[in-house]
Amino acid sequence: GPDDSYFVWKKNGQKMKACITEQSHMLFDGRVHVLSWVKDSVSENTEYKCSFISEVGNTTSEVRITVEDKDSAGQDGWTKEFDMWRSAISEHDKMMQNWRKTW
Repeated sequence: GPDDSYFVWKKNGQKMKACITEQSHMLFDGRVHVLSWVKDSVSENTEYKCSFISEVGNTTSEVRITVEDKDSAGQDGWTKEFDMWRSAISEHDKMMQNWRKTW
Protein backbone atom coordinates (compact mmCIF):
# COMPACT_ATOMS: atom_id res chain seq x y z
CA GLY A 1 0.00 0.00 0.00
CA PRO A 2 2.22 2.89 -1.19
CA ASP A 3 1.07 6.38 -0.17
CA ASP A 4 0.12 7.23 -3.76
CA SER A 5 -2.09 4.15 -4.25
CA TYR A 6 -5.76 4.27 -5.14
CA PHE A 7 -8.56 2.06 -6.51
CA VAL A 8 -10.51 2.53 -9.73
CA TRP A 9 -13.77 0.55 -10.07
CA LYS A 10 -15.53 0.12 -13.42
CA LYS A 11 -18.93 -1.38 -14.11
CA ASN A 12 -19.41 -2.40 -17.76
CA GLY A 13 -16.50 -0.14 -18.69
CA GLN A 14 -17.87 2.95 -16.89
CA LYS A 15 -16.04 4.36 -13.89
CA MET A 16 -18.03 3.93 -10.66
CA LYS A 17 -18.18 6.55 -7.92
CA ALA A 18 -20.92 5.22 -5.62
CA CYS A 19 -21.27 2.06 -3.50
CA ILE A 20 -17.50 1.72 -3.03
CA THR A 21 -15.96 0.96 0.34
CA GLU A 22 -12.24 1.15 1.10
CA GLN A 23 -10.29 0.20 4.20
CA SER A 24 -6.62 0.34 5.10
CA HIS A 25 -4.86 -1.09 8.12
CA MET A 26 -1.27 -0.60 9.23
CA LEU A 27 0.67 -3.83 9.70
CA PHE A 28 3.34 -4.33 12.35
CA ASP A 29 6.20 -4.17 9.84
CA GLY A 30 5.12 -0.75 8.52
CA ARG A 31 3.32 -2.03 5.44
CA VAL A 32 -0.33 -1.18 4.84
CA HIS A 33 -3.08 -3.71 4.06
CA VAL A 34 -5.62 -2.07 1.73
CA LEU A 35 -8.86 -3.45 0.36
CA SER A 36 -11.91 -2.24 -1.49
CA TRP A 37 -15.28 -3.69 -2.40
CA VAL A 38 -18.54 -2.67 -4.05
CA LYS A 39 -22.10 -3.16 -2.84
CA ASP A 40 -24.29 -3.15 -5.89
CA SER A 41 -27.32 -4.85 -7.39
CA VAL A 42 -27.69 -5.92 -10.99
CA SER A 43 -30.58 -7.02 -13.16
CA GLU A 44 -28.54 -7.86 -16.25
CA ASN A 45 -25.16 -9.43 -16.99
CA THR A 46 -22.51 -7.11 -15.60
CA GLU A 47 -18.72 -6.91 -15.71
CA TYR A 48 -16.79 -5.34 -12.83
CA LYS A 49 -13.13 -4.36 -12.93
CA CYS A 50 -11.14 -3.20 -9.92
CA SER A 51 -7.75 -1.63 -10.57
CA PHE A 52 -5.23 -0.90 -7.84
CA ILE A 53 -2.93 1.83 -9.10
CA SER A 54 0.28 3.19 -7.62
CA GLU A 55 3.64 4.56 -8.67
CA VAL A 56 5.17 1.15 -7.87
CA GLY A 57 2.82 -0.77 -10.18
CA ASN A 58 -0.76 -1.58 -11.14
CA THR A 59 -2.97 -4.64 -11.04
CA THR A 60 -6.54 -5.30 -12.15
CA SER A 61 -9.08 -7.90 -11.09
CA GLU A 62 -12.26 -8.53 -13.00
CA VAL A 63 -15.42 -10.56 -12.60
CA ARG A 64 -18.50 -11.05 -14.74
CA ILE A 65 -21.86 -11.51 -13.00
CA THR A 66 -24.35 -13.50 -15.06
CA VAL A 67 -28.00 -12.94 -14.21
CA GLU A 68 -30.25 -15.95 -14.67
CA ASP A 69 -34.01 -16.06 -15.11
CA LYS A 70 -35.80 -15.67 -11.76
CA ASP A 71 -37.67 -18.91 -12.40
CA SER A 72 -34.40 -20.77 -12.97
CA ALA A 73 -33.92 -23.97 -10.98
CA GLY A 74 -30.53 -22.66 -9.75
CA GLN A 75 -32.05 -19.77 -7.77
CA ASP A 76 -31.99 -21.65 -4.45
CA GLY A 77 -28.33 -22.53 -4.95
CA TRP A 78 -27.48 -18.92 -5.78
CA THR A 79 -29.35 -17.63 -2.70
CA LYS A 80 -27.35 -19.98 -0.47
CA GLU A 81 -24.07 -18.98 -2.14
CA PHE A 82 -24.94 -15.28 -1.81
CA ASP A 83 -25.69 -15.77 1.89
CA MET A 84 -22.30 -17.48 2.34
CA TRP A 85 -20.50 -14.57 0.62
CA ARG A 86 -22.44 -12.01 2.66
CA SER A 87 -21.49 -13.87 5.84
CA ALA A 88 -17.82 -14.04 4.80
CA ILE A 89 -17.70 -10.30 4.04
CA SER A 90 -19.39 -9.49 7.34
CA GLU A 91 -16.93 -11.70 9.21
CA HIS A 92 -13.98 -10.08 7.41
CA ASP A 93 -15.28 -6.62 8.29
CA LYS A 94 -15.57 -7.62 11.97
CA MET A 95 -12.00 -8.98 11.90
CA MET A 96 -10.66 -5.75 10.36
CA GLN A 97 -12.53 -3.65 12.96
CA ASN A 98 -10.96 -5.76 15.73
CA TRP A 99 -7.51 -5.23 14.20
CA ARG A 100 -8.16 -1.49 14.13
CA LYS A 101 -9.11 -1.50 17.83
CA THR A 102 -6.03 -3.58 18.73
CA TRP A 103 -3.62 -1.28 16.89
